[in-house]
Amino acid sequence: MKRYIFFVLALYGAYYYYSRHFNFNRTLEYAQKNQKSMLAQPIRYYGGLAYYQSSQYPKAQEAFSQLLKDHPTGYYTMKALFYLEDTAELNRDWPAARQALERYVEEFPDGKHAELMRKRLEILNYQHPGPVP
Repeated sequence: MKRYIFFVLALYGAYYYYSRHFNFNRTLEYAQKNQKSMLAQPIRYYGGLAYYQSSQYPKAQEAFSQLLKDHPTGYYTMKALFYLEDTAELNRDWPAARQALERYVEEFPDGKHAELMRKRLEILNYQHPGPVP
């Protein structure tokens, strides 16, 4: 029983310390300041993914947009475009969603989600027609 109580107290202590000393935004600030670091891309991607999974879509969209702006080509580009499009739609930011879809279809015509992205682009163009060039 003593071990159980000790374990619970240690777990609570770790949670308390973590909640008081760790700010998630600091990780994204680190990625912004250290863009040349090999950790910058994964930090931005997984930071955006964490925001996405916690339904903080504006912050997720910002993280994915910044990742694609800072690193237009890279390992996380295809994945970031996929999630950027989804977060932009959830935020009702139709131009950003359209831009992400068009870029995905153009740059990754044989990508993992290419067919899905083409169909989403068709639906978006039908439901929310953009300006005709």
